[in-house]
Order: sequence, then structure tokens, then C-alpha cells
Amino acid sequence: MANTQTGKAFEYACLISLYNRYSKLNINVQIVDTPQLNTAKNYFYNLPKGKQNDYIKAGVAGVKIIDLLEPKLQFSNPSSTLELTLQTDKQGQKGDVRDVLCIRNDKQYWSIGLSCKHNHFALKHPRLSSTIDFGKDWLGHPCSEQYFADVNNVFDPLLPYINSKTLWDKANVDKVNDVYKPLLIAFMNEFKRIYTRHTTDVPKSLVKYLIGENDFYKVIDLEKEKATLVLPINFNKSLNIPYQTHKSLLKIGTPKLPSVVYHIGFKQDYDESTNSYKDSDNTIIITCDEGWTFSMRIHNASSKIEKSLKFDVEAISTPDSMRYFVEPWE
Repeated sequence: MANTQTGKAFEYACLISLYNRYSKLNINVQIVDTPQLNTAKNYFYNLPKGKQNDYIKAGVAGVKIIDLLEPKLQFSNPSSTLELTLQTDKQGQKGDVRDVLCIRNDKQYWSIGLSCKHNHFALKHPRLSSTIDFGKDWLGHPCSEQYFADVNNVFDPLLPYINSKTLWDKANVDKVNDVYKPLLIAFMNEFKRIYTRHTTDVPKSLVKYLIGENDFYKVIDLEKEKATLVLPINFNKSLNIPYQTHKSLLKIGTPKLPSVVYHIGFKQDYDESTNSYKDSDNTIIITCDEGWTFSMRIHNASSKIEKSLKFDVEAISTPDSMRYFVEPWE
């Protein structure tokens, strides 16, 4: 099963784990019927029975942690309904990375969200192409004509292969030196240009784009370890809200956003043949203040040559105030 499908299946497992938890407590809870729910449900039930059980165990462990942190899931106005729903992929493209929403439509609207990941820590998977303006989309400042000229110099020679749907391994292309590295250099040069002109807001905008605009809980299914990791993201201080006298057993910190980009450059890989370090073929590192460091690996997401390439983004380091919680499966 593809990564997208297993991810959707885990979203469903988390949703069902929430429903089972609170329905057993006689809380008025309902699942909102949507097309994305049916899609995720089908992917879940297409898994082998053993995998289904593991996904549920992972979801239950994640919910056990979140229940300790969110009093409003369990305590509320007696007439309130806890609604559980899955978001569409379009919301993620707009910057809302939450997959599962828990909503109470009381006098004052309240919600929390979960971003559900199966066996990986990656953040977003943004793309670069000759038409995508990463400056505008990520940082709020459009890219220059020079950037698009540089990117076109990378993609224009690939157009015959793109139009004929040629496979990478069948094309006469040096993927690293003709595509990956020139594209990353164009990206880094443009990032530096934008940062030079807009030093105040670029670091904050970068983190908000890569992590997510809304507060949420990242729930990661660690299959090998048979445990679930939960990471609260609380930029806007909307998590961990008490209900009357009911308070969270643990306090969630609010991480500081960066104000400075210290460095952007190629990751340094050790070369045993020369006993020295060299530039990575496909990965760059962005280092900011307040403890933020990101790794960004460019790759072809398809075996066919396409008109865009995809980043895998991971947070190498985050502020100390961002605390992980881990719960073993039962």
C-alpha cells in the first residue's frame, strides 16, 4: 500500500480511537460523514487484519496522551456535542496540516486538530517547478525574474522527456549535476535575496509554513518501537485550554519563532574515499535562531520525469519548549 494510503488509514484509526474513547465515557460524540472519511475508511479496511490492529493500538496510545492534555475533549456543557471529522487534502495545501479535527460548537467555538503520520517524521512535501512561486507561497514575498530564469534553465532541457513520459533511468540526464544541484542553488540564491530584503518576517514565515499555521498535535505511529509519539505544536496558545475547574495534567509550552536565519547551504556528507566532507547531492540545511534547523531533500517523487520536484522537509532541531510525549502500545 502506498504511503498516502497508509497515512489515510492511520487518520481513520486515530478518528475511531477518539470516538471509542469518548463514547465509552457516555460523552455525546459523533463522526461527521464526508467523502474523505469514506476514502480513509476504505484504505483502513484494505489493510491486513494484523495491520488494522496495530493502527488502532497506535491511535489509542496517541489519544491516551492527548486526553491528558485537553480537558475540553471530556468536559463540557452537557448539551454540547463533540464532532470528529477528517479534513480534505486541500486544507493542507493552504497551510492547515491538521488531518483530524475535534470540534465543539458551543457558545464559543472550540477545536483541536491532529496531524497523523505513519512511520515518518517529515513535515511538508512542497514542490519546486518553473511556475511555482515558493517566495510568495512560503514567505509572503514573490520570487524574482532571475529565479524563474534559473529554474527554467533546469526544466527546459527536460521538456522532451516530460512530454514523452520518459522514465528517469531511461533518460540521458545527470540527475544530480543537471537537475538537483542547479535547482537547489537557484532556490538558495533566491531565498537569500528575499531574506536580505525582508529579514524581519522571513524566518517566522518559513517556520509557520513548514510546521503549519494552526496549532495541532502531531501523532506519529512508530511501528518498529510499538509506541506512539505525540508532539504538541502550540504557536497560537490554543491548545491545553481548561474547562472551568478541569485543567490539563501537563502544561504545553509555546515555542518562540525565529528572527534570524544563520545559514542556508548544502548538507555536508562524509566521503570515505577522500576522508573529507563534500556537498550533498540532494539536501540543504537551513539554520535559524531559537533552536530551529531544517533539512530539505529534493527528489523525484515519480519514476517518470515530471515538471516539478518534491522536497522532503524534516526538523533536525526545535526549541526546548517543544516537548515530545511517548506512549507504548497496549
